[in-house]
Amino acid sequence: MKILPSINTQTFDEAKSRIDYLKNITNEFHLDISSLEFANYQTWNNPKELERLDENLKLHLHLMIKLKPQEILKWSNKRIKTLILHLEGSNLPYALIRFAKKLKKELIIAWSPNIDKDFIDEFVRFFNGILILGVNPGKSGQKFLESTFERLQEAVLYKEKIKKFKIIVDGGVNKENIYKIMEYKPDYIILGKAIFGEGDPLLNYLYFKSLIKD
Repeated sequence: MKILPSINTQTFDEAKSRIDYLKNITNEFHLDISSLEFANYQTWNNPKELERLDENLKLHLHLMIKLKPQEILKWSNKRIKTLILHLEGSNLPYALIRFAKKLKKELIIAWSPNIDKDFIDEFVRFFNGILILGVNPGKSGQKFLESTFERLQEAVLYKEKIKKFKIIVDGGVNKENIYKIMEYKPDYIILGKAIFGEGDPLLNYLYFKSLIKD
């Protein structure tokens, strides 16, 4: 089980600043890319800017955008370890999966609060894991939805059936709910506002990391 800082910013300079502040204690980050048309919130979205980051970083790229299948290819940067896809944002989800597999990255399917389980059932077998989104796609700092725990239970069942399948929890995680989330034994817990909202992000990250160790 790992804690990953979530980088959800409107400019790349701000994203880089947050990564640079924590890169001496972790080289693994969850990077949010969202668009107004899909998530009602616009972040930076230029993949070429990733070249400005240290080469040893391991980025989990969460694409909360509408994608044509071939558009995934522009996110081929060697710093990207994992691609997290919202298939509901694609008119050709099977084609998007095929193009994504060309990049030879770890592929994670995202399950948003408003998406039916039947939709996830259709595609989950093509992925290395699932991201359970505890909020609606978009801006950091939203309140965690209690219905998330129902989808987390379904994620556990997927993990029992699919070999080497990972569970990620993202959105609204804080000091009050993290213990209950940990009961589902996710592989990654993503924290945004809980790290960058108040106080020193370094100390906040170390605090949550200590909870995982305990």
